Amino acid sequence: MNATEPSPQTRAGSPATRLRDLITGFVLSRAVYAAATLEIADLLAKGRSDAPTLARACCADTGALYRVLRTLASVGVFTEDEDGKFSNTPMSELLRSDVPGSLQALSRLYGDDAVWAAWGLVLDSVRTGDAALSKVMGMHPFEYNARHPERAKVFDQAMVSSSSLVNRALTEAYDFSRFERLVDVAGGYGSTLCAVLKATPSLRGVLFDMPHVIENARSRVAEQGVADRCELAAGNMFESVPAGADAYFMKHILHDWDDAACGKILAAIRAAIPPDGRLLVSEKLILPGPTGYYARIGDLVMLVHNPGGRERTETEFRELFAAAGFDLIRVVPTAGDHSVLEAVRV
Repeated sequence: MNATEPSPQTRAGSPATRLRDLITGFVLSRAVYAAATLEIADLLAKGRSDAPTLARACCADTGALYRVLRTLASVGVFTEDEDGKFSNTPMSELLRSDVPGSLQALSRLYGDDAVWAAWGLVLDSVRTGDAALSKVMGMHPFEYNARHPERAKVFDQAMVSSSSLVNRALTEAYDFSRFERLVDVAGGYGSTLCAVLKATPSLRGVLFDMPHVIENARSRVAEQGVADRCELAAGNMFESVPAGADAYFMKHILHDWDDAACGKILAAIRAAIPPDGRLLVSEKLILPGPTGYYARIGDLVMLVHNPGGRERTETEFRELFAAAGFDLIRVVPTAGDHSVLEAVRV
């Protein structure tokens, strides 16, 4: 299959062929992980190269690396010339570490030993409803990251790269200019808030997250050129959030937690938000029917990774908000796979 052919998940074929592609899909995922970890795309950014040269540069076995690369070339990740030299493609360019929207960290995150071991226990998660990743790590993944800075760094980089895929769609779909001050709750390194501030020159923002996250976010915010309009605040979102804003925003946060934990977060926001304020939540929605593939994939990731985590339907969000004293007044779809749910205090 060359680079112009459809993916194994969407190409036409008999039911047996399509099912076989799904059964063996982990092979390609692991091959991408190997290429990302060995930084092959970074090496090829210098120009086309053959397997022996690449193997020497990344300390790999020549024959084994060639077999991985030719397999990835067959699905459009890299190309292989007639003389056996490999080059980057638009897809593998996203495995470089130095490009906007890089997915290298995301591939490394999903392919690390703990995550791989957790998916080996997927049957246990299905039978019990418990998150296998917590069992593998011996604690909640967020607690584990706080204790292991190197993994936390990869996790944060992966979240930043994931955010870059949706930030533009978000700022194009939703008009933030009617607000004066927006708090990004659990905003990580601030990639989304910075994108919103860049798109809305009149807006001021507050990046709120745990102390160790905020400390690492300072340089990122400064690099984006919005430090003069972005305040940094540290704390625990389950206890309180900064007051004094007319909008409170969360992206990819509520899906990490069960309804009870979400209720605590929403209660903290309700205590800070003014009567005419707005709650803005950006998440993937589980849509009716077979649409929304990535939301369903994300839902299974939450099942295996985060205790109580889940993607939700619009109705489930409406009920979640109502229990916390908010009324969902509209849902704004974006060009991507996310929606912005806007709610007000009841």
